[in-house]
Amino acid sequence: MPKAHPWELAWREGRWEETSPPLPEVVEFAEDLKREDARTILDIGCGAGRHSILLGRAGFQVVALDISETALKTLEARLKTASIDNVTPVRHDMLELPFTNDYFDGGICTNVLHHGKLAQIKQATGEVHRVMRRGAIAFVVALSTADFRKGNGKRLEPNTFVFTSGEERGIIHHFFPREELQSCFKSFRILSFEERLIPVQEGGNRAHFLVKLEKP
Repeated sequence: MPKAHPWELAWREGRWEETSPPLPEVVEFAEDLKREDARTILDIGCGAGRHSILLGRAGFQVVALDISETALKTLEARLKTASIDNVTPVRHDMLELPFTNDYFDGGICTNVLHHGKLAQIKQATGEVHRVMRRGAIAFVVALSTADFRKGNGKRLEPNTFVFTSGEERGIIHHFFPREELQSCFKSFRILSFEERLIPVQEGGNRAHFLVKLEKP
């Protein structure tokens, strides 16, 4: 049998679950999508679907993509309970998206893009660009090198580590310098680019870039 993906193991073993509400920034982005008259939205790395459900309730046709079968089963149960029928779960990775060119009106990718080596991340951003139509907008949250977890685990390449303990053990994390992440989005028009620092008890900050993009 093929080895289970690290994210599938995290969900299956109960190390990872999704109890947080939708990010306020995604709630705000949903309003941007409405103003753009968007209809089809891709949620990359949807997990158990907190944002897919938000977007489904807002009336969008949502494709909820994740690598974890266990996470998607949780999402399917949530969709059934909420009687939402306009969210379609799809099990797949983000490196070769199983969709036609220029299909989606919008996309979100929150705390997912940084899970890979830099070459994989660039491949994934190319795939996102491919499947979005011209004028489509996207919202991305990705790790910054200012994050307090940078350096944890085993180093794979510059700014890239696979965690060896904790709830995300076995999972790759890449920490972006600002210019590097901007370069990954060179095929897009960057609408906004913000670094957010949140102090933590352990010392240092949780640090993420929040980026809005448009496919020109």
